[in-house]
Amino acid sequence: MTDMLGGLAQEVVSGIALGCIYALIALGFTLIYKATEVVNFAQGELMMVGAYVNFFIVTALLEIPMLDGALGFLLAFAGAVAFAFLFGTFLDLIINRPLKDEPVFSVIMATISMAIILRAVMALIAGPMTRLPISPFGTGVVKIGGLVVSVHDLFIISSAVVLVCGFYYFFNRTKWGIAMKATSEDPMAASLVGIPVKKVYRNVWIFSMVVATIGGVLLAPRTLLDTNMGFLGLKAFPAAVLGGFGSVPGAIVGGVIMGIIETVSMGTLSFYFPWVKEINDIVIWIVLIGVLMIRPNGILGREEIERV
Repeated sequence: MTDMLGGLAQEVVSGIALGCIYALIALGFTLIYKATEVVNFAQGELMMVGAYVNFFIVTALLEIPMLDGALGFLLAFAGAVAFAFLFGTFLDLIINRPLKDEPVFSVIMATISMAIILRAVMALIAGPMTRLPISPFGTGVVKIGGLVVSVHDLFIISSAVVLVCGFYYFFNRTKWGIAMKATSEDPMAASLVGIPVKKVYRNVWIFSMVVATIGGVLLAPRTLLDTNMGFLGLKAFPAAVLGGFGSVPGAIVGGVIMGIIETVSMGTLSFYFPWVKEINDIVIWIVLIGVLMIRPNGILGREEIERV
């Protein structure tokens, strides 16, 4: 019994770290949805592209003797974020602006098409080989009681918390954040009161790409880097819905819950109940349906009231 509880606690800690990655991807969904009410189904692929860009820059910089070590990783991360700013602007130009006044379905199909294109292009550039990037935080571990937590996982958890808190403050306390919320409610009215709607849309795509890049950089050393890692976006989407689509705190709550469920399901539950292995891929969807039956707007989602 003690061994089972110890293993369960270890899986929960690992699940929190995995869930924070889901939370970062879910946060990207939330950012775009809050400003444009569009679901960006290319968010997972944006994470994959950001991870590859960071890996290529790190590989190039570490070949320079004077940049070997932490400085090389830091410069590579700065380069990946700079790329994210440029690529986010590019996505706004080719997806959001041409389709701004078109039906939402058209924009969603454009993001799905972009996901497929990004996966194919990156496969041509990177090739079929799967890579395991070096963690910039080393391979050290921290012992907390009977639990063993990697330093990399601790940085994942802390990064997710800082980003979510930062964006929550941004949306509720800053001029641009409030402008994004106003634009989401009524773009025409926002434009009439002087809000630069086009800049708001551009900024939200940039922020979404930056968050995706950070998630990819943190995730790649923990798992593997390949062109199919963007499919994690399909797991992060139910996390965003579970927490409450459009809710910044809900993104991290839903992501952590999904991460814990996944690790516990593949670990302890599958060991003691072998039949659970057969439904591992759908457990999160079963949980999602169960929660939505009780709270249709998600755990932290708010019911929208339309006045007529």
